[in-house]
Amino acid sequence: MERVVSAPGAWRIVLPAGWITLSTDHARREADIKRLLDRQFRRTARDELIQVRIEADRRLRADVSRAAENGVTQIHGLADPVRGLPVSATLLVAQLFTGDGSTLGPQLATLLGAAEGVTENSATELAGRTALRRVRKVEEPADPDTPGSPLIWHTHVDYLVQADLDRVLVLSFVTSTDPLADPLVALFDSIAETLHVADEDGAGALAWEPEPLHPRPDPAS
Repeated sequence: MERVVSAPGAWRIVLPAGWITLSTDHARREADIKRLLDRQFRRTARDELIQVRIEADRRLRADVSRAAENGVTQIHGLADPVRGLPVSATLLVAQLFTGDGSTLGPQLATLLGAAEGVTENSATELAGRTALRRVRKVEEPADPDTPGSPLIWHTHVDYLVQADLDRVLVLSFVTSTDPLADPLVALFDSIAETLHVADEDGAGALAWEPEPLHPRPDPAS
């Protein structure tokens, strides 16, 4: 049930089962979106929810295109329900070049939002690199593309990792499932901690799986 997903270049993270990945690369995004929609609608006759699928396709294309414009290279998200209920959990991965400071600031502001609602802000370390971690909770529109969309609580967990002298790796997690915000922050931190460098394809894979929701029964009982 474990899956290793490559981050840009030699960076890798490990995602738990139930997460999907969309590349913002033009050569891959079409196939990734189709694969996701096929997966989500696999138990439904194609003509039954055709309008729903068309709208989902439209929104996914718009989201991926907007993410690409903001420097995001990959979008990871929890696609499977948890105990039969949908749970919001998304990770945006971006690599930003630090050579031109005049563009780095606006790029970070676009990816990470304003410095409002910050509850935690600290220095840390990921993959042996210096990193910054920030947690914030803010009210944001449920659907940013719909005028008048109701405001709901979003919890963000952002990591900025000094990849090298010229690049900053950004991991930006978010959930709008407020009742599960605290355990999801713990999950986001666990995913971030799997960040590592692999020198070649398939190298450096990590074994990681989430803790079971309930203790496993004792075989002797």
